[in-house]
Amino acid sequence: MAQSISHFLHRMAAWAAQQSAIMGVALVGSHARGAARPDSDIDLVLLCTEPDAFLTDTAWIHLFGAVETCHTEEWGLVTSLRVHYKEGFEVEFGMTTLVWAGLPVDPSTRRVVSHGMRILVDREGILGRLREAVAVL
Repeated sequence: MAQSISHFLHRMAAWAAQQSAIMGVALVGSHARGAARPDSDIDLVLLCTEPDAFLTDTAWIHLFGAVETCHTEEWGLVTSLRVHYKEGFEVEFGMTTLVWAGLPVDPSTRRVVSHGMRILVDREGILGRLREAVAVL
């Protein structure tokens, strides 16, 4: 499974880098910390100029595998698409605006970042600045 997750993350980052509305992608949670179990989901935060476009038209989630189920979850500044792929892995695509990574750092954002964040795409250095701000808090 680790090989397929690595492959998924590479494909996801390459796709996101081609999307002008996606300013950054971060892997967060247990996979970012290196503490994932075999049943851990893959938690991603996608900083978007227009997250509603990706939440409304979800055809893009099919680019990464055969979708078994998909449902939406609200987490304050983040709206997630929780996708179960038939290949056996679960991905939480957390769609949010640039406000999520803004300064001063929102307490919920600080908690997520301080528990592990690996930057996959950072078009304008926004996620890097966020990580630095959380590190000095």
